[in-house]
Amino acid sequence: MLLLKRARVPAAVLPPALASPAADPLEPSVDCDVGIEGAKIASVTRSAGAPREANGVDLDGALVFPGFVDAHVHLDKAHTWDRAPNRSGTFQEALDTLGRDKANWTRDDLLRRAGFALRCAWEHGTRVVRTHVDTWLPWGEENHAAMQELREAWDGRITLQTVPLTGIANYSGGDGDKVADLALKYGACALGGWSPMSPELPRQLDRLLAIAADRGVGLDLHVDENGNPAEEVLRTLAEAVLRNRFANPVVCGHCCSLSVQAPERQRSTIALAREAGIRVVSLPLCNLYLQDRRGAAFPRTPQWRGLTLVHDLMDAGIPVACASDNVRDAFHAFGDLDASEVYIQAVKLAHLDSRLGESVKVVTSTAAEIVGLPGASRIVPGAPAHLVVFPARSFSEFLSRQGSGRRLVDGENIREARPPGFDELR
Repeated sequence: MLLLKRARVPAAVLPPALASPAADPLEPSVDCDVGIEGAKIASVTRSAGAPREANGVDLDGALVFPGFVDAHVHLDKAHTWDRAPNRSGTFQEALDTLGRDKANWTRDDLLRRAGFALRCAWEHGTRVVRTHVDTWLPWGEENHAAMQELREAWDGRITLQTVPLTGIANYSGGDGDKVADLALKYGACALGGWSPMSPELPRQLDRLLAIAADRGVGLDLHVDENGNPAEEVLRTLAEAVLRNRFANPVVCGHCCSLSVQAPERQRSTIALAREAGIRVVSLPLCNLYLQDRRGAAFPRTPQWRGLTLVHDLMDAGIPVACASDNVRDAFHAFGDLDASEVYIQAVKLAHLDSRLGESVKVVTSTAAEIVGLPGASRIVPGAPAHLVVFPARSFSEFLSRQGSGRRLVDGENIREARPPGFDELR
């Protein structure tokens, strides 16, 4: 058994009895002793001078998170920036640049880049990753095969989920069933895609929902990744889910255009999304990078952060997570699959400090629920013993010094994190 003494744990990921009475809103944490036996958390109690044990570790009030959940990434695109940069920083150039780079996406190339990205995630403390995988026939099979190979290689360390990424219209064509079956053949957990607004979209969504229902899976879609208020895929999807009485999970990433619509339209769309049971993943770092670019010839200061209405969605009872999205590729030049960076920046960008206690769930328990793993990313008896120990002893310290060292707890083992060097990619 490993006993972690005086661990400062965010109240939101503790058992309810330990989390109450309500924590200080500026320091929503509880000093706990955490016992670990094998691969599971055996006990969690308030710190009260637990007897010294030979294998006990006194954390002296260090902040401890459960292993992180990164609910939306793109491993097949990761770490292509050096050979395929986006010089304008625009969405269209990102599409064009990576479209050309796909000629380089061999099995070895995918395993090298995506494997490096997973090692980074692992060393930063992430234990669940959901990746979207570009899926066009026939070459998309190599992408999925590589992700399946990585899933097997990382089994027992990182839970790797996959979702196909293709145009929603493709599911309505002659190859629609083939696209779905290809992804599911390689273990996809949901069907995914993206689409602009069009008169055909309701019919296309009906078809996609029928394909997913036939196969007993949900959806995880890219939705309204732009600043055009006329783009209302989120609303159209919610209507389709209700119209088809679709009962499987539906996740929507981005939802950026919601932020620039009229307030009454925002409220009615959020109400529809709640009724439809939609879950939302915000991608703050990538959307901050891409959205509101004002022209490569004459760059201007952005006036919009690219975020969806995080608070409004949470207030409506819609589950919201935040995730890394793209890392070091044409859609986002930076990033390291570090969920703590995503969380720290989300707190600042979305003013989640106003609900600091609840905010930790966006990369922990709520993110786990969104990807269908409700027992993950909590510090409760019976949960997986994956913990991340930071040197900070308060939220203020943690949010102020990003990139500080951390220790990783997996089962009864505790060690220093050692992210791989970027020179391995050269």
